[in-house]
Amino acid sequence: MFKELTKVFGETIVYGLTGIASTLASIFLVPVYTRVFNPGDYGVSALLGTLFSIIAVVANLGMGSAIFRSYFMAKKEERSEVAGTAFIFQTLFPLLISGIAFAMSGRISQVLFGSDNYSLLVSLSSAALFFNAGIAVPLALLRAEGRPTNFVSVTLTKLFVTILVSLILVVGLRMGLAGVFWGNLAGAVLGYLMGVVYTLRRISLVVSKHWLREMLEFGVPLVPGGLAMWVLNSSDRYFLNAFSGTADVGIYNVGYKVGNLVTLAVGALQLAYPRFLWAIYNEKPNPKEYFRKINTYFYLITFTLALGVSIFAKEAIQVLTGSAFHSAYLVVPLIAFSYVAYGLYLNFSTGVSVMKKTYLSAIAVIISGVLNLVLNYVLISRFGMMGAAASTLLSFAVLALIGLQFSQRVYRIPFEFRRLLTVLLSGVILVFASAFVDFGLALSILIKSLLMFAFPALLYLLGFFEKNELKKLAQIWAVVKEARFQPRRILDNIRQEMIT
Repeated sequence: MFKELTKVFGETIVYGLTGIASTLASIFLVPVYTRVFNPGDYGVSALLGTLFSIIAVVANLGMGSAIFRSYFMAKKEERSEVAGTAFIFQTLFPLLISGIAFAMSGRISQVLFGSDNYSLLVSLSSAALFFNAGIAVPLALLRAEGRPTNFVSVTLTKLFVTILVSLILVVGLRMGLAGVFWGNLAGAVLGYLMGVVYTLRRISLVVSKHWLREMLEFGVPLVPGGLAMWVLNSSDRYFLNAFSGTADVGIYNVGYKVGNLVTLAVGALQLAYPRFLWAIYNEKPNPKEYFRKINTYFYLITFTLALGVSIFAKEAIQVLTGSAFHSAYLVVPLIAFSYVAYGLYLNFSTGVSVMKKTYLSAIAVIISGVLNLVLNYVLISRFGMMGAAASTLLSFAVLALIGLQFSQRVYRIPFEFRRLLTVLLSGVILVFASAFVDFGLALSILIKSLLMFAFPALLYLLGFFEKNELKKLAQIWAVVKEARFQPRRILDNIRQEMIT
């Protein structure tokens, strides 16, 4: 089993590189864009990006997940027919949606910004939507066939072209916001063409009514949950625009991007956990014990990342952005810990997954999405950006609690709540202490680094670590010293210990 899990984990790391690259690229562009654009321009870009992310949920109709399921349900000789049916549908339906958005570009600009000055940006976003929706089928097919190298080459090439073209047009040719959207379109077109080239020979260009019905029956019910998740992640920008204007949206979006770094860990969980979950559930004599430990350790990892992002938020924003965006650091801790809560929700929902009651997850997301809309209205109207960040944190915390309640009803797991609260208490103390550190960039970084090093010590003093964990940490430290801090030797020694 270890050999098979190693293979699965290896593939997961490869797939996860795309999410890591995308997140880091987004952070990389912040220093450029915040020095080229003013907060209002940055806010316009954020609002259009979030608008077309919700339109994409409708345009995709869950087809990326549906083809994955139908591909493995079908006989081998039927798989090209499944792929062809999905490909044709996912060409025609997004074309319709993109065409409607393109035709209404002036109207959309009027509604969002009070003028048609941004209709070109809406038109470019509409065109990119078609290619971004259409690539879902080739990418799903590459994953289903176990071709991670091709998958990564498509997604990273698309990302690289988007960044390169955007920088040339924005910085070199000074095309302003239009350069960003032309870059997005260029990357989307090239990524789509690469995906089609890699998969076209495996696609039979016929439409099967049977498989189309199967995929739509599976994919369409995913749309409400997808829309609700969009509400949780993005709706606050529109409330903030209505109450405060595009400038505050731009500043808030910068802070959101930095806080969103926590998704590097949470995204890895989403990719890795499902396969490990079923391997543990089907093969381990006491799977609940594994699930409870996985939750504790993963929570510790995501919380530590969020803690680091929160403590150094002010210095990071000062280095990354122009002075007009420096106030963005205020929202970073709330956003970072929002995604810690989301990671908890994914783990708490283990029982729902193993008992195949996934409709409960959809209900949890929808309830939290509705709550988020209410909180956005109440808090953003009074507190602006901080209200938006607080609404996000509260909504994700409620999502985690509802997910826990639903999951425990169908499959009770004895989660280590005392240890989770110990981590929370330690982190709150350190974040609160870091708020009083303001002694210039270099000295502040030094003092805050000491606060980060104090985190494991504080956990130890509060009794977080168990004896067997301390023993294992001592063994790992011995391996590190023996390998003389050489990464390859360290990994080889740890791998050999796991095998034996």
